Amino acid sequence: MSASDLDPRLRPVLGLAEEAAARPGTEADLETLQEIFAEAAMLLDLGNVLEGLDEHDARGVVDGLCRDLLTEDPSQSIRAHAESVLQSDSSHDPDGVAVAYRMAAYALQL
Repeated sequence: MSASDLDPRLRPVLGLAEEAAARPGTEADLETLQEIFAEAAMLLDLGNVLEGLDEHDARGVVDGLCRDLLTEDPSQSIRAHAESVLQSDSSHDPDGVAVAYRMAAYALQL
């Protein structure tokens, strides 16, 4: 799958490589990080994690995943998002958003 085939809503994930490379202590080079985040975006796309979400909720999930993927423990962060969204009124479909986060963790094998 090429970047042009990627669900456009997931393109922000591709931009995480530069941010990750700029972090102190990062041992991987930019090219490797670009490959890692391209693979992550592809897995999220193939896992249909945004399916059924309206644009507002899909944007919120992608923004959350972008933050989660840059944490020390992405798995924990994604799972925490899945739980916290159920207590929040920021999404139109809290259950759907929680499922999207869980599907993302599964798709990324976290």
